[in-house]
Amino acid sequence: MKKNILAQYEQLITPFITDVNQHCRAHLKQDRVLIPIIASITQGVTSSLTELVEQALAAHVQPEILLETVYQLTPVLGQLKVKQALTIMQAVFEQQQLTPVQPQLQPDKNFGAKMQDEIYGTEIKKLLQDLPDKAGDFIPEALTQHFFNDFYNRETLPVRNRERYELLALITLNVSFQIKAHARGSLKAGNSESELIWSVIQLLPYVGFPFVINSVQIIHQVAQELITK
Repeated sequence: MKKNILAQYEQLITPFITDVNQHCRAHLKQDRVLIPIIASITQGVTSSLTELVEQALAAHVQPEILLETVYQLTPVLGQLKVKQALTIMQAVFEQQQLTPVQPQLQPDKNFGAKMQDEIYGTEIKKLLQDLPDKAGDFIPEALTQHFFNDFYNRETLPVRNRERYELLALITLNVSFQIKAHARGSLKAGNSESELIWSVIQLLPYVGFPFVINSVQIIHQVAQELITK
């Protein structure tokens, strides 16, 4: 009997995925299992999301960490892909009778804005300052309030994790300018160059070699620039 086409394909790619997983396991912590989830949601491909969420839970990733990781993608991807993913995740949680813990908020309501200033300064405000009809004012203000304050004020994820996950989503989108800016931001937030590069390598089976090679070069370049400053 002829093998099913998908079964043949799985047999073909399994060594590749296994090789990547084994090498990344030696360099990344438990949250590496979140990376395929980030890639899947960013690409709008949810056919394997139930399995990926179950694998993350089996690896003892807390459900509130899973949720916050996905919520954090909203300012990068928009709400539609995130809502679609959350519907699938909720079904898994209900099946496993899991109730995520509600997040604690930072005592300082401007914690996120302060983190933005510390990591990025006024880069976006300067970039957009020439836009007409006060659009150059609104976008940076919305970014501060609805990206940094709305999300970074939630204590469930450390800032360094948020920065790393955003970078991985941007790499999956292949947004070159943003990749460089967030590579710098991720390093300034406390991620090591090695941790970022191996996180990108974990993306290999999901985004392919061109995106990964381009991105690790950018990360290395930015890391070297920060060292020489």
